[in-house]
Amino acid sequence: MVQIFIASISGFLSLHFFNVLPPYWALLLIIVIGVIIFMVYRNVIVISFSLAISWAVFDANQYINDIDSIPKNRTNIIIDVSVSTLFNENIPTEHFEVKVLNLHSQNVDFVFPLRLMVVWKDPPQLKQGQIWRLPVRLSRIVGRVNQAGFDGEQYALSRSIHGSAVVINGDALPIRLSSSVSVRQQWLDKITPLLKSTNNQSYLTALTFGLRDGLKAQDWVYLRDSGLAHLLAISGLHIGLAMLMGWWLGYLLRLCLPQTYYWLWLPLLSGLIFALGYAWLAGFSLPTIRALLMCLIVGILRITAIYWLPWQVLLITLGLCLLWDPFVSYSAGFWLSFGAVIIFLVMIMTENSPVLANLTWYQRCYQRIKYLCKLQGYLLLLMLPMQWWWFGGVSLAAPLTNLIAVPWLSIITVPLVLIGAITPWWPWLSSWCWLVADFSLLPVLKIAAWSHGAWMMLPASITPWLVLIAIITVSWPLFPLMHFRWFYSSIIFIVLSWRWENDNQKPSLWTLSVLDVGHGLAVLIQNQQRVFVYDTGNVWDENSIAKSVIAPILADKGITAIDGLVLSHADSDHAGGSDYLIDRYQPLEKYSSDHRLGFSECITGQRWQWQGLEFVVKWPPKATPRAANSDSCVIRVQAINGNGPSILLTGDIDAKSELVMLMQDQDWQSDIIIVPHHGSSSSSTQTLLDAVQPSLAVVSIGYFNPWGLPSATIAARYQTNNIDWISTQDSGQVTVTMSNNTYSVKQYRYHYSQTWYRPQWLAKQLNNSY
Repeated sequence: MVQIFIASISGFLSLHFFNVLPPYWALLLIIVIGVIIFMVYRNVIVISFSLAISWAVFDANQYINDIDSIPKNRTNIIIDVSVSTLFNENIPTEHFEVKVLNLHSQNVDFVFPLRLMVVWKDPPQLKQGQIWRLPVRLSRIVGRVNQAGFDGEQYALSRSIHGSAVVINGDALPIRLSSSVSVRQQWLDKITPLLKSTNNQSYLTALTFGLRDGLKAQDWVYLRDSGLAHLLAISGLHIGLAMLMGWWLGYLLRLCLPQTYYWLWLPLLSGLIFALGYAWLAGFSLPTIRALLMCLIVGILRITAIYWLPWQVLLITLGLCLLWDPFVSYSAGFWLSFGAVIIFLVMIMTENSPVLANLTWYQRCYQRIKYLCKLQGYLLLLMLPMQWWWFGGVSLAAPLTNLIAVPWLSIITVPLVLIGAITPWWPWLSSWCWLVADFSLLPVLKIAAWSHGAWMMLPASITPWLVLIAIITVSWPLFPLMHFRWFYSSIIFIVLSWRWENDNQKPSLWTLSVLDVGHGLAVLIQNQQRVFVYDTGNVWDENSIAKSVIAPILADKGITAIDGLVLSHADSDHAGGSDYLIDRYQPLEKYSSDHRLGFSECITGQRWQWQGLEFVVKWPPKATPRAANSDSCVIRVQAINGNGPSILLTGDIDAKSELVMLMQDQDWQSDIIIVPHHGSSSSSTQTLLDAVQPSLAVVSIGYFNPWGLPSATIAARYQTNNIDWISTQDSGQVTVTMSNNTYSVKQYRYHYSQTWYRPQWLAKQLNNSY
C-alpha cells in the first residue's frame, strides 16, 4: 500500500517537470513495462507510477484541448452560463467564475463544460446557481510572466479555469434564464442579515464560508505581516474543530439513548457529519478536503479496528487529493497545507517529552507551552523555503502571533462561528453567537495590526541557505551532531561551494530588464545590486504594476533601494505606480519631463552618470505642466567610456517629435531600442530607425489590448530593417545582459518559465544571443 501511494504521488507530481506533454504512446510503453515488471517480480512501483502519470497527462491534455476550443483572438459571442461563485449581497464584486452550459455561435465549437472567469461592470444581484445568457467578449488567458510576482496562467490552472470573458453592451442584453439558487447561497443569504450589526463581517464570512472578497488590501497586509492569513480561511484546523464538536454532541446523544451496539459509533459519525458540513460551507477548498479525507480515513480505521501510522494516513490523503485533481499541486494551498501537517508529524517523531500523566499539573502546563513554542519554531524554520517560493518572504512575527491567536480562535471564535452557522433559524441564538464571535476577533486583529512591518522579503540568492536550515532542523534530532559531524560538515561544504562558485563567476557589466506589465512600460537598469527604474506601469483600484510586479522582482533580486527613477511622461500606463515606489523605496534621484514636486527636469542636454553608465537625455526640449506622449523623456544609456552596447529609452514619443528630435546633431546610434508608443503606427518612423540603427527592438505590450497594438505595419518595418523584434506579450519579461562588445537576451516565457500549460500558440523559435 505504501509503495503504491509513494509511486502514484511521484507520478502525479512529475507533471511539474514537463515543458511539453509526452505522447500517449510513450505513456503506454511505460505502462506495458510496469505490467511486465509486476508479472515477473510482483513489484507495483513502476505500474503505479505509470498509471498515475498517465492519468495526470490525460487531465492535462484535456485541459489544453478545452483551452484550444476557445478562439485565439477575442470573439464576441453569446453564452449560457451557470454561476459558480458565492456572493455576499453586502459586498459588490465584478469578477466571478461560471461554468459554460451552451453557446449561440456557429463559428465556435466548444468542449463542454468550460470554466470561465467573467468580468461584469455594475452587474445586477447575482447568486450562485443562477443561469444567465450573456453577451461576452471571450478570450484565452495570457498572464504576465516575470522573474517574480503573480502568475495568472498558473493560477488559472490551479482552479481549472480555461478562459476569461467580459460582459459587453450590444444588441443583445443579459437575460436571467433561471433564478434557482444553490443551497449554500441560500444559507449565506440567511446568515448575512444577522451579520450586519457586527464590525468584522468580512472576517466572520471568511471563517464561515471561505468567502474573502470583503477583506480590504490593508487587511491582507496585516494578515500577511502577522502570519495569520491561514486562520482567516477555513483550514484543516477548523475542520478538525468541527469534527470534535460533532463528536462531543454525538457522545452526549449516545448517553441519552439505549446503550446498544447500534449507537456505538454515533460520536464518530456525528463528528464526520459536522466536518463534512463545514467543508461544504467552505466550498470544499483544498485544506478542507485534506482535513476531511484524513478525518474520514481515521473514522474508517476506527470502525474496522485497523491501525495505521499517522504518516501513512497523510500519505494516502495526499495521493487521493492528487488523484481527484492533479492540478491542485500548482496552488500554494496544497504545499502549505500538507507542509504544515508534515512538519507536525516530523515534530512528533523527534519529540521525547516525558509522560504527562506522571507530572504535576503545573509541570504538565509547562510541557504543553514548551511543546507549542517548539512547534511554532519548527513551522517557522521548515516553512521558510515554501513561504519564500510562493510569497517571496516570511513573517518574523508568525511564531508569537500564532502561539496566541491559534488557541484563542480554536477555543472561542470557531465554536461560536459554527454554532451561529447552524442556528440561523433561531435568530436570537445565532445573532448572539455572531456578536460574541465578532467581539472575540478584536484581540486577534489587534495582534495582526501590531505585527505590521514584520514581513521580511527574501532574495532568491538565499535559497540554498533556506534549504540548509530546513535540512539541519529535521536532521538535528535524528542525527545528533556528536555522532554525525561529517554529515553536517558535508552539507555545509556543499552549500558554501555552491555559493563560492556563483559569487566568483565573471559578473556582467549591466542588465536591462523590460518587464511584462501588459499595456504599459516598466524598465529596470541594473548594475550589481543597484537599480535605476524607467517608468512604473499602470495603476488600478488598490493595486499597481509597481506593487504587484516591480516590488516582487526587486525583492527576488535582493534589492532594497532604488537609486533613481525616471517617468517618461504622465500617462497612467507609464507613471501609475510611481507614488508606491517613491513611498516604499525613496529613490535618491527622480526625473520627469513635466513639473513634479521633488523631481528634476528631464530635458534635452541633461545628463548624469550612475554605476559606470552615462544617461543622456535626447528629448523633450522643455518641461511641461503635464507631459503628453509627444513630451516623453527619451534617454540614451551606455557605458561612460563609450564601449559596449547602448540602449535608447523612448517612452511614447510620436512621429512628429521623432523628426524634430532627430534634427539635432547628436549621436543617435543605439544597439537596443525600446519601441516607441508600444508599436503604434503613430511612431517608429523610418527616419528614426535610420538614425538609431538598432539590432534589437523590444516592445512592451499586453496581448489583448483594445488598440490592437503593436501595429503590423510597424513590426514589419523593424523586420524589414533586419532588426530583431521581441514583444513582451509573447516573451514575458525580456532581460538583456550586456558584456564588453555584445549582449545576450533571455525571454522569461521561453528560457526560464517554459512549461506545458503556457500558451503553446505563443511559442516561437528564439535565439539566445545576438
